[in-house]
Order: sequence, then structure tokens, then C-alpha cells
Amino acid sequence: MFGAVLSERLQSDRNSFNLVRLAAAASVIVSHLFILRYGPGTPEPLSSATPFTLGQHAVNLFFVLSGLLASRSLDRNPDLRQFAVARLLRIVPALFVYGLVFAIIAGPLLTAATLTGYFVDIKTWTYPVTVLARFQQAPAPPGLFDDLPYAFAVNEPLWTLKYEMAAYAGLGVAQAIGLRRSVPFLMLSLVVTAGGIVAMQPGLHSVEGTLWPYHLSRYGLCFLLGVLAHRGRDLLPVTPWLMPISLTAAVAFAGTSLSPVTCIIATAHVAVVAGAADFGTATRWTQRNDISYGTYIYGWPVQQALLTLVPGISLPVFALLSFVGVLPLAIFSWSVVERPALNYRSGRAV
Repeated sequence: MFGAVLSERLQSDRNSFNLVRLAAAASVIVSHLFILRYGPGTPEPLSSATPFTLGQHAVNLFFVLSGLLASRSLDRNPDLRQFAVARLLRIVPALFVYGLVFAIIAGPLLTAATLTGYFVDIKTWTYPVTVLARFQQAPAPPGLFDDLPYAFAVNEPLWTLKYEMAAYAGLGVAQAIGLRRSVPFLMLSLVVTAGGIVAMQPGLHSVEGTLWPYHLSRYGLCFLLGVLAHRGRDLLPVTPWLMPISLTAAVAFAGTSLSPVTCIIATAHVAVVAGAADFGTATRWTQRNDISYGTYIYGWPVQQALLTLVPGISLPVFALLSFVGVLPLAIFSWSVVERPALNYRSGRAV
């Protein structure tokens, strides 16, 4: 009745999920242009029209697709040890190499400290390791980005990685106790995470330390929607003609406590439908070259580096050079680090 269903498009040669993730990573870079150029508190795209900024919508989309694709991975191979190894190989090697590139190659060119002071500081040498455990809070090498509008922030977007790893762990636990494919369990989990988002709306920004339960609920809901989409893949239609339903619901609940939830559901719908589509050459290229993760982890430091090297840069030039700078690093990350790790995973770990 509604044409193709999701299961028909999940084969690697028939979908654009890598392209959609790349578009999301690029959206994060676009969203951050404003706060990095003009400082924290500067309005970002969509921040006044929706409960999330453009970058936050993009990260929500990331988690939806992570839930979908991680669940597909477990269906193909339910061995939890191999699943854990695969997830670590997907995240850790590229993040470690980013730390090396940033601390040893880029840092000396960008630091306000003397080179001697830079290289004798223990944080220069420990950063590639500490970033694996502390993400955006890893102590950075000295003299970096101290005088910028968004000062001292070396790579702020890395904070979402701990929630992604938590989501993988949760999926593994559900697999271990036999509930990953249980529709009642998934629906109950969706209600709990959605309820957490709604309940925490009134005091969301009153106490900074209380944000982690909200983020856990938000990303949990996104991830679970992806898991549920995979569970119902044989029935879930991927026609764009049904998208007005979820988009209309998001508009109808705008300004209410349910708005974040309906926006997340609409984002999940867009992610699945767009990922199931074929965009020709762009789809073919991103199927062979998944540079979305590299784009995400290198985007912020490249933008901070540009502001260090070219103070007063105009916003359009800043946007252009951000992508010019990120693209080769993302391709390097994929070609030299991520793809070899995935090949190892395919041959040895999965």
C-alpha cells in the first residue's frame, strides 16, 4: 500500500544512511559557526523555532541511526563480545589519532605558549589518551584557544560520545537478557525516556549539573526509536508521502512540553526515510567512504584553529574554510584509521 519498507533498503548497496550521517555532521559544523564566531549564547539556526538547534537536531539524528544500525549489527551477529569489540573499534582508534594530530601536529602551530613550554607540559603528551576517557573535558595542551569568543574549548562536541557508548552498552544488556527484540519492552522504554524529557523541561537550565539525566533521556529516546525501527523493518514504510504526519505533529505541539519529543520523532522519521532513499553518486561515494565520524570529531577544532589564525574572519568565509579544512582530515581519518579498523573488525572481530 505504501511502497517499499525499511527491510528492503537496509542492504548496504541500497541505502544512504552514511550520506545522511555526513549531512548531520555537516549540520553540526554549520550550527557551531555562530557560537564559535560570536561567543556562547549566540542564537544558532532553528534555536528560536524549535526546542533544538540545527546541531542538536543533527545529533538526535545520529543517535536514531546508531540505534538502527547497531541493532542490525546484532541481528547479523549476536555475539556480545564481538559486538563490543566492533563498537570500540568504530570509536576509539579514530579518536586516539585525532588526539595525536591535535596535540603533536596542530597544537604547536596554534599555541600561544612557547614551543618549549608546550612540549614540556605533560598535558601535551597525555591528551591523546585522556581524550579517550574524558572526551571534551580532557586536559588540553597549553595556550590553545584562550582568547577566542568561545575560549578554552578544544573540542566541545566530543561530550556526546559517552552517551553513544552508554547506548551501545544498554543495547548489549537488552540483548543479553533477551529483551532487545521485545516490542513491549521497547515501547515501555520509549515511554520512560519520553516521560523523562517532558518531566525535566521546566527546570532544564536551572541547575547545570542536572542536565545529564535529560541528555540520557533525550539520546535514549533517539536511540530506541532507531532500535524500534529495525524491529519493525518488515512493516515500516519508507515513503516520503507519510512524512507530513510526523512533521505536522511536531508543529502542532510546538511550544509545549511535548515539543522535544515530537521533534525527535519527526527527526527519526526523516532519518529513516532519507536513509532509505538513493541520491545517486553521493550515495555510492558515501557507501564506500563513511567520513561522517571524522567530520564530527575534527569540525570544532578546525573551526577554532581558523579563528586563531584569521581573527575577524567573516561568517561566509568562515563557513567555507571550515569545510575546506575538515574534508581532508575526515578523509584521512576514514582512509588511514577507520576503514583499516573496520577491516580488522570484519576479518577478526565480527
